[in-house]
Amino acid sequence: MKSVFWFMYDFILWFLVFYIFCRVFLNKKKTSYSKLKKNDDTKLFIDKYNLDVKKIGFKKILNIVTMINCIIISFTSTLILRIDNIFVSVIVCFIVIIMLVYSLFEIAGRYLKKLEVK
Repeated sequence: MKSVFWFMYDFILWFLVFYIFCRVFLNKKKTSYSKLKKNDDTKLFIDKYNLDVKKIGFKKILNIVTMINCIIISFTSTLILRIDNIFVSVIVCFIVIIMLVYSLFEIAGRYLKKLEVK
């Protein structure tokens, strides 16, 4: 039970650090859609799910992509800290990153597509 608590504590701590860093330093200058299209993650996300940025709002898409990226980074970094063997940690984290990227972006894309229809 203690290890689960410390895992969640580390995850939340890493998430807050990465999220605040991304919001303050990386997303501060992206105030228009033309600057948002230069971001590869966001551009691929919009193109894959055929999202209408004008209906949803580019700030909402940017916030969702930022949050997903911070969840992925914080979860994998917390996982790396818990595994002692370097070889095993690299393999496990590679698999976890692939699963998280696919699943979280899929869920967010379907959510935004439903939001676009409403």
